[in-house]
Parts: sequence; C-alpha cells; structure tokens
Amino acid sequence: MLNQVLLYSGSAFISLWGVAHLFPTRSVVSGFGDISVDNKRIITMEWIIEGIALIFIGLINAIVTT
Repeated sequence: MLNQVLLYSGSAFISLWGVAHLFPTRSVVSGFGDISVDNKRIITMEWIIEGIALIFIGLINAIVTT
C-alpha cells in the first residue's frame, strides 16, 4: 500500500514538474539575448520536448504501477 502511494505521488510530482516546465518557455528563450531565429526555435523545441518527456515519464510510471 505504501509503495503504491509513493509511486503515485512520485508520478504526480514528475508530471506536474513537466507541466511547470512548459510555462516559462518564452522567458527562457528570451533570456538567451540576441540570437538567431533558428537558434530560438531550437531552444524552444528542446524546452518543450523536455516538459513533454517529464509528463510522459510520470504517466508511464503511473500506468505501470497499476
């Protein structure tokens, strides 16, 4: 019972961390200063993929725990 509670809470934490990772994307990209449009797009894509990967890892963990 305790194992499942810890696994689900860990899954929720990781998923919420991924959602929170998506919100500051614009400010993170603007923090790099004056860079080319291609570099801005690459950083944006990488930042979004990191957030989605965290959400996916949390969901996979929750699904496997069942």
